[in-house]
Amino acid sequence: MPPLANTHRLTRCALLALSVLVFSVTGCGHRAPARPLYQELGGVQGINAISAAMLQRMSSDPRTQRSFDGINLKTLSASLAAHLCQIADGPCPYDGETMKNAHADLHITGSEFEVTVQILRDELDRAGVSTGAKNELLRRLAPMQRDIVTSDR
Repeated sequence: MPPLANTHRLTRCALLALSVLVFSVTGCGHRAPARPLYQELGGVQGINAISAAMLQRMSSDPRTQRSFDGINLKTLSASLAAHLCQIADGPCPYDGETMKNAHADLHITGSEFEVTVQILRDELDRAGVSTGAKNELLRRLAPMQRDIVTSDR
């Protein structure tokens, strides 16, 4: 066999072996959870409790409370819970506004958004949600930041 053909053959074999290795390693890291995410969050009841606790804290925290003046927390909590449930592949229909429309006039800052995420993390921890489920929910929510944060101040 000519040396060039042998080199191409070794290169193909090496690439195939590398592909198998990469596929097997990444496949292990992205296994589907044993239960749907909404169940990992405690089902509908758990999500309702997380939503209520989160909004209660946000509405009284000096760093985020300005956005809650005149807001019916019970109604907002039900809407947030439905949204979280739907995002987590649960059975809850969310028929509220888009995140962009819901937050358009609130002028939410990046720091307010960060506080909100921390409060959500705290409440997920308090509810006993696993790290994997918490991270998956946050991963699904992260793209919404660009629709929520509308102010630089």
